[in-house]
Amino acid sequence: MLKRRGVSLRVALVLMAVVLIALPLSAERVGGYVYNQGEARFTDNVYNFIKYFAYEQYYWTQAYEFTTYNNSYIDAMDIAYFSGHGGNNYIGMGPGSVSPQGVTTTYAGAWGDNQLEFIIFQSCEVIPSVPDVSNWWSNWAGPGRPFQGLHQAIGYRTLSYSGNGISNNYGNRIKAGQAMWQAWFAAVNDERSWWAGADYPGMASVVLYPGLDNDTKYSFGADPPANHTWLRTYYQY
Repeated sequence: MLKRRGVSLRVALVLMAVVLIALPLSAERVGGYVYNQGEARFTDNVYNFIKYFAYEQYYWTQAYEFTTYNNSYIDAMDIAYFSGHGGNNYIGMGPGSVSPQGVTTTYAGAWGDNQLEFIIFQSCEVIPSVPDVSNWWSNWAGPGRPFQGLHQAIGYRTLSYSGNGISNNYGNRIKAGQAMWQAWFAAVNDERSWWAGADYPGMASVVLYPGLDNDTKYSFGADPPANHTWLRTYYQY
């Protein structure tokens, strides 16, 4: 009896190892970050995304969450979602933040060297692309730049409009297993309104590491190498 139990245990352990190896990676940790003491629409935008998941963080923004202490905040998550005011490679922290009240993404620090795979900015112009700046890649990759294991940075290349159904739509798509940036573009397009203007609610864009184009929350590739300078962009126009 003891011998048979021992054999059964060894078989079970072998089978368990095979199953674990076969399972894809999954982005389980989700965090939301809201322009500090800003408009209610920003709070709604973030919550309407993270409500689809067992989220671990939901904070007013502070610069240190993206910079000096990012390993305890955005980079402790697999997916980070921000909503608030922004600009060209710039994230506004809000009037309720300690100084500084904004972060230039170019010099924010290393993202993805700890945990972060995907970051989404529901904010104006944070991710300029080919029609906007000639050196769009230089803000993201290389020594001292954010792409240090990060897979995708998703958002807008133009001015954008908040307080609509995009984050709810996007969260639903991501939970259903759709690819990360493609789901964002689709959610933005679902709000497109020729009555409000062809550019409403903004033109989406993404910067990503080539080969990770079809990452989903449930299945994604290995982290890119540190200090690489190889990026790809997709954008709406």
